[in-house]
This record gives sequence, C-alpha cells and structure tokens, in this order.
Amino acid sequence: MAPVAKILLTTRDDAFARRVSSILNSTKGIALGGVCRGMSELRANLEHTPTPIAVIDIDPNPAGVLKELDKIVPMYPETRFAAVSSTSSKTLILEAMHAGARHFLNKKYIEDELDKVLERLLLGGAKAGASLGSVISVFSAGGGCGATTVALNLANELRLKSAEPVLVIDLDSCHGAVSTYLQTAGRYGITDILAHKGPIDKNLITSSASHYVNGFDVLVSPEALDRFASKSIEHRNLMDVLEACRHAYKYTIIDAPRVSENTARLLVTVSRIILIVFQLTVKDIKIAESMLSTLTKLGARPARIMPLANRFRRRGLMVPLEAAKKALGLDSLHCIRNDFRKVVNCINHGKPLAESAPRSRIRNDFRNLAATIYGYKENGDGQLPR
Repeated sequence: MAPVAKILLTTRDDAFARRVSSILNSTKGIALGGVCRGMSELRANLEHTPTPIAVIDIDPNPAGVLKELDKIVPMYPETRFAAVSSTSSKTLILEAMHAGARHFLNKKYIEDELDKVLERLLLGGAKAGASLGSVISVFSAGGGCGATTVALNLANELRLKSAEPVLVIDLDSCHGAVSTYLQTAGRYGITDILAHKGPIDKNLITSSASHYVNGFDVLVSPEALDRFASKSIEHRNLMDVLEACRHAYKYTIIDAPRVSENTARLLVTVSRIILIVFQLTVKDIKIAESMLSTLTKLGARPARIMPLANRFRRRGLMVPLEAAKKALGLDSLHCIRNDFRKVVNCINHGKPLAESAPRSRIRNDFRNLAATIYGYKENGDGQLPR
C-alpha cells in the first residue's frame, strides 16, 4: 500500500476545515494530519512532526498572517506552504508568494483546485532533494544601457564555464530584443507558458523553448512572436514557471528591463543574484541608486545585488568611476568595458562575443563576470566579490 501524505491546515474557520477534510477524504494518497488554530500552533506542530505541506488560511488578517508566514518558511525547508483566502487580488497573491507561499488558492474554488495543487506541491517536494539551478535577474537602469547584451553574453559564458544548460527568458513586452540578437524564433514564448492551464514542469519548459545552440535555450517575449499582438504578460504562474526552469537548467537568466513592481517583487523572491545594469551617466546612476533602495525594500538582500557599469571607458566619462561608487555606496564596482564595434558585430551576426570576438577584452570582462557568479557561495555574509 502506498504511503499517505499528511498535511496540516491552519484556520480558525471550522466550516472551512470541514470542507478541506471532505475534499481530502476523497483524494487518494493525501490526508489531513491536523488542524491548527493559529501560526504559533502550526510552528509547534512542525517542530515535532515534519510535514510535507501546510495550508494556511490567511483570513481575516492577511497582512498579519503573511508576516508570520514569512518568519516560519525559512525555518522549515522540508515543508511547502500554500496560502488560501476568500479574496484573490493580484497584490495579495504577490504578497503571499513573497512571504514564501508556493501556491495561492481562493476558497470559492477550493473543491476544484485543492487536490491538484497538493499533488503538484508533493511532486515538487519529492524533487526538492535534487540539485536546483539558479535564477539571475538582469534589470536595466535606463534604455540603451545594454542589459540584453549583458544577459545574453553572461548566459553564454555561464554555459561555457559550468558545462551545464542555460535558459534566457525575455520579459520585455515592449521590444523583445533577445530573439533579434540571437536571430532565433520559436512557436512558443514566455506568455504561452504563463497562460498554460495544465501542470507546469521542466518538460513543458524545455519543449517550448527555442534552441539557440546545444545547452542554450530561449523563451522569447510576446513582442518577438507578434509585433502587433497584445503586449501584456500574465505573471500569475511566474513562480511555478521559474521553479520548473530551475529543475531543467543550471542557470535561468531573466532579461527584465521593464517590469512592474509586483513582478520585480516576485523576481527578488526567487533570484539568487540580481544585476542592475547602468551606464556612468548622471541619469543612470540616480536610477540605479533608486533601484538599489527599491529592490532592498522588496526583500532583496544587498549581498545578492550586483550593480554593473556597462560601456565603461577610462576617458571621456560623464561621471568618474570613483564618484559612481560613492553615489551607490560601494567600495568597488563590476565594469564591462565599452567596445561598440565588437558588440554591434556580435548582434549583426547573431552570435555572442565568445564566438564573434573570442579574444577581445570585452569578452574577457564577461568571462570574469561569469566566473564571479559561478563561484558565488552563500555562506558567511554571502557577499558577492566586487
């Protein structure tokens, strides 16, 4: 007989607890292990009995419950948490994800969705012991600062350094330059994955991605698939998509030059490293400074944020390097030198610098950047080398 997985439910609503119990009574392989009346009782249960899944009713005080959930989640890495509420606004869903919930359920549809969500969480938990890949988000401090060039060349250098597969996701719904840079196209893009109604797993990701070269895949933006289509990107399933990407690829690099604050909050939650690409101009430095503050407020650890000065040149700078470091509160700063001719050549030929200019100094800068990220270990203060 197959073992039965027992879950914990936290709620003060007795009627809702009976609904959940009734659903689980008809679900094979999953049973209700207990009902907790509050977060302190849940924590006490988890201390004594490791549980694969905990379902948290955040009504009637979502802010207070999610604040407590944010403290509990890191303490029990073997447990996956799901939030449930009678309301399901986009803001509330994002706040729940940021607190560590792996899924969000609306009470109204609990009979239709609970068993499917629990099965997905159990499947993900069974895979948790496997080595997962890393997500690296690349933000832009200004138009034309070269964030896409950074994302693509960083991805390629990480592929070469690690000898592991990489994926680039283009979240730019305005221009979608990734497919143009690599001169690649596909039938499906990131919007198709995010709108998928069925299970989202690594097989769906790898079969939908465009293959650039062996070990280098791309999920293109909606702009790349249809220049005249609706440019909106539905991010409701973004956490599930990124988790599936981590199962399929060693590195998932997200080109995110123009995203909303809510999307940025999700990326902060899942990203191992966050790059802010800017040029050494007054405007870009001010924006980069503001982004550092905003990302920190959204929950990003400063040690994980790497400001990156792109198109650096020693002469003719509008803002000296030392002044930029002082403005950003940094002792040192990663730089990618300016070599416009070689970058344009790599774009025109649809090849990264490792192929179009393998011995160039700018390619060496990207190789050094990849080596820094590849060697980053989150221990001690977890500080990225500068």
